[in-house]
Amino acid sequence: MSRVGKLKMLNHKSTAAANKSMISSEFKNKWTFRLSKKSEKRSVKKSTYIRVFFLNFAISVIRIYLIVYLPVYLLNILKIDRSQLAFMQVFIYLVMFSGPILGYLFDRYSKNKKLIMISSSILFLASFLLSVLNVNNLSIFGLFLALNLLSQEIVKVGISKLIIDLSKNEAVKDNNLVTINISSNVGSFIPSVVFLFTVSDIFNIDLWNDFFFIGFLSSLPIILCTVFLREITNEPKKNLEHCERDIKSFAGNNTLNLILLFLSCLLIWSDKLYQFPFSSWILTRFGEEAFNIYSLLYIVLILLNIGGCIIGQRISNKENNRINNIIAENHNKLDPKSDTQDEILYSIKLSNQIRIIAITVGLYAILTFMMAISGFFFLMIIQFIIQVIAGVMMLNYASLMITISYNGKHKTFTYQCLKMSFALSSVIFIPLGTYFSAFIQIEMLFITVGFLAILSLIPLMLMRVKSNN
Repeated sequence: MSRVGKLKMLNHKSTAAANKSMISSEFKNKWTFRLSKKSEKRSVKKSTYIRVFFLNFAISVIRIYLIVYLPVYLLNILKIDRSQLAFMQVFIYLVMFSGPILGYLFDRYSKNKKLIMISSSILFLASFLLSVLNVNNLSIFGLFLALNLLSQEIVKVGISKLIIDLSKNEAVKDNNLVTINISSNVGSFIPSVVFLFTVSDIFNIDLWNDFFFIGFLSSLPIILCTVFLREITNEPKKNLEHCERDIKSFAGNNTLNLILLFLSCLLIWSDKLYQFPFSSWILTRFGEEAFNIYSLLYIVLILLNIGGCIIGQRISNKENNRINNIIAENHNKLDPKSDTQDEILYSIKLSNQIRIIAITVGLYAILTFMMAISGFFFLMIIQFIIQVIAGVMMLNYASLMITISYNGKHKTFTYQCLKMSFALSSVIFIPLGTYFSAFIQIEMLFITVGFLAILSLIPLMLMRVKSNN
């Protein structure tokens, strides 16, 4: 071969090697970019979960103060008139109806979401402190407590928006619900421990004021969490036409199911009928020592509720695997262009969740009846069992809510509409329970709640699990 030919061949090889190196380098850059983006997204998700955890932590601290200790302080220490308090509670809990409106606003407008949550967290803390400092004036107390519930609702709706956006499949959804449950309960340890070391004399008002102020300080992390909260950018919808077809396919059933599920939730949350006067009743009937034991055992109740939620998640994961196997076995028999596969999946998910809820509600109703004839020792044992069952039951109720919400255009709005059943139950049952507790034995309220729990099964049985098409 001539010298010129050899030079041309060497030049050709070097050019090919350079091109190959350039392609390889470009591929590596793309791969590195994708990995960095994926890593960044994973980091944002992790930080989001951590902040959601502490947001729920702060809210749960105040929630236990309002549910367990404030009733004792109002009814047993200050001896507030129950009929006046019940009348005030009707207006206080009306603010909880703001959930759907807030959900719609969070769905539609997101530019100032972070500023709203920061402002709400500050209002949440300030209103709690001002409400407990003004309990002698029911009007001012009611105003600040209503502001506390409203700001709490805004923060919770913002959290719901983040969690729903992250719930892309059943496994992720259940994991998110367990995360919420755990973070919502961990903060509940604080009041029980603080009460043990702070309120040595249960009838000393100054000690109660110290107790409430420590609760205020314990919830301060809520402000930092909202300040540093980062959102996950939603991925573009890959198949909008298919999503719209799914919504139309289940639209008729979805409206009916929304109404029926709303009624079922309203009735199952009838335990609020005895919730407010319950701790006061324990102090009155079983004495100060029993109340102190109950206060300490509340930590165990919380742990059992978390355990029940985790058990519910395990059951759900097992059922999800079974559903996936059924879909996989029938995949070849289905027309990929039709909605048949989606209909089967939707139908099995709803049937499965309804079945688990029905079993747990039945057990819950029986145990509620037993509470009416129990002494303190057996009452606590029943409460332990109820917490485990409630963990499984409420995980599936929340999962069912999200499943149905996903078949609407405004997911957060639909989900908040379903959660409004909680607000309505609060407005109806908390004031009634406070009022009736003045002249009706709490045991009768237990029996009433048991019957209402059984009635909550009727709407569930009427729910449609198949598409109209």
